[in-house]
Amino acid sequence: MTLRVVDGIIYGVFLTVVVGVSVSYVSQETGFYSWDYADYQNYAILVAEAFQNSIQEGWEFIQLSLSQQKNALYTLPLLPFLWLGQNSRIAYCLGLSLVYLVPFCLGLGAIAQELPFPHQHYWGRRSRFWFASFFALLFPMTWVPLLRGYPDIGGATLLIWATWFYLRDPSLHRRRSILAMGLLIGLAILFRRHFAYPALTILLAAAVSQGSLERKSWRPMLGVWLRLTLVGIVAVLLMFAIAPHFTQRALTTDFSHRYERWQLPISVMLERTGLAYGWGVWGLALLGCLLSQRWPSRRWRFVGGASFLSLGILLFHLRYGNVHYTLHLTPWLVLALLALLGELQRWPWGIVILGAYLTVNLSLGLGFSTVPPSAAGLFARAYAPLVRQDHEVLQRLLQRLQELSQQQQQIAFLAASNHLNTSMFISEQFQQFRDAPPLTLLPVAIFDGEVSPLEMVLIADVVVVATPAQVIGLDEEQVVRSRSQTQLEYLSEAFSHTCAIAQDFRRLPESFTVTNGITVWLYQRQQPTSAKVEAVTREQMSELHPCS
Repeated sequence: MTLRVVDGIIYGVFLTVVVGVSVSYVSQETGFYSWDYADYQNYAILVAEAFQNSIQEGWEFIQLSLSQQKNALYTLPLLPFLWLGQNSRIAYCLGLSLVYLVPFCLGLGAIAQELPFPHQHYWGRRSRFWFASFFALLFPMTWVPLLRGYPDIGGATLLIWATWFYLRDPSLHRRRSILAMGLLIGLAILFRRHFAYPALTILLAAAVSQGSLERKSWRPMLGVWLRLTLVGIVAVLLMFAIAPHFTQRALTTDFSHRYERWQLPISVMLERTGLAYGWGVWGLALLGCLLSQRWPSRRWRFVGGASFLSLGILLFHLRYGNVHYTLHLTPWLVLALLALLGELQRWPWGIVILGAYLTVNLSLGLGFSTVPPSAAGLFARAYAPLVRQDHEVLQRLLQRLQELSQQQQQIAFLAASNHLNTSMFISEQFQQFRDAPPLTLLPVAIFDGEVSPLEMVLIADVVVVATPAQVIGLDEEQVVRSRSQTQLEYLSEAFSHTCAIAQDFRRLPESFTVTNGITVWLYQRQQPTSAKVEAVTREQMSELHPCS
C-alpha cells in the first residue's frame, strides 16, 4: 500500500485517540497498585534506573533477567517514556500504548487487507486497513490489560504480525515467510511465556486449514506441514540463542501443576470470559465466525480454526482468569466481527447499529459509564480506573508501617485480597519514598502450601489484621481458585477471636477503616509464643478447627 497524505492524517487521528484514552483513564487513578498491576511497572523503573547509571549496568540487568521467570525485554522500548515522564504511571502506560498497542491494531488492519471479504467492491484495501485498525480499539479487552499495567500486548502484537506473514503466503513458499514467522513467534514466547499457547494455535490452525488428505492434495499439504514445522524450529532456535536457561525450563517444567491454584473451574471461566467482552459481543462474533466459514477461502478457515482453538485452550486447559490472558482471544474476536461487517455491507443501518453497540460497550467496559442491571450481561463487565476513596487512610496506614519499620519492628501482614495486601504498601513505598528505609514487612505465605503463614507470625513484632478477613474472592480481578488461602484466613480470624496465639499480643488502640468497611488493626507482641501454643495453633490450622 503506497502511503498518501491522507494516511498521515488518519494515523494522526489514530494516535490522538490512543493517547487520549490512555491518559484520561490512567489520570483518574489514585495509586496503591498491587501484585501484577504494580510489579511490571516497578520492574521497568529498575531497568530505567540501571541504564541511567550506565549502559553496561542496564545491559547486565537485562541479561540477568533472561534466566528468570519474567525477563525485562519488554522494558527496552519503554525507557524513553519512563525517563521523560519521571517513572510515572501515565508515562509507563502511555509507553505501552504507543509502543505495543498501536502496532497491535495496525497489525489487525494489515491482516484485514489479506482476508477476502464478500462484497469487496464496497471497500478497498486502504479502507479495510484503517477501518480494522480503528475497529480493534472498540473492544474493552484491547485496552484493559495494558491499562492495568501488563506489557502482554507486546507479545500479542508479535503474534499478530506472524499471522500476517502467514496470510500473505499461506503455502509458505517464500523462505522469508518461514523465517519471519519463526522469529516473531520465538520473540512472542520470550516476551511472555504463556504466548506459547496462541503460537501453537496459529501453527495448528494453519495446518488444519490446508484442506483434506485427498489423492491430489495430500502432497502439497504435507509440504506446508513440513514448512510449518520449520517455523517452529526457527522459533525454538531463536529462544535458545537469546535465553537458553529460560527456554530449557519452559520446555521441561510442568507449569500446569505449578500454577494449579490459579486454574479456575470451567463454569467460572465461562462467566468471567463472557462478561469480559459482553455476551452480546460473543453472540455477534460467533455469528460472524460461522458466516465466514461459508466462504471458500483457506484464510478464513484458518481464522475460524484459530478462534475455536484459542477459546478451547483458554477455557478448558489453561483456565486462568486474569485479564491479560484475554489477549489470546481478542484478535480473533476482532476478525470475527469484521467478518460479520463484511456480510452487513449491503445493510448500512446494520453497520450503524453494530458500531453504536460496540461504542457503548467500550464505554461501559472501561468504566466511563454505567449500565442498567437488567442489561448487564449484554455488555462488558466494567474495568474502571483504579480509584480508591480511602486513599488518605491508606497513606496514614503506610506512614504508620514506616514508623514501625524505623523502630526495627518486623511486621507480619495477614491480609491478601485485591482490596488490602502487603504488595500495595511495598509498591507505594517504592513509588513515593525511594530514599526512605524499606518497610520491614515479613514475607508471609498468602497461599496454602508447604510454608505456613504462621512461620512469620512467630517471629513478628507486629501483626496487621483486617476484619473481615481479607482473601481473594472469585469475583475479583486478580483471582485464584477458591479455598487457596485457608491458613491465612484462619490466622487472621484467630487474632480477631483472641485465640491462644493472639494472647501473646495486645491490640493497639488505633485502627484504619478502608474500602468496603474493612477495619485494619495492629497487634503488638508482648511475649514470645510458647512451644505449646505454637503446636496447638499448627494443629488447629491443619484441620481448620475453631480455637478453644
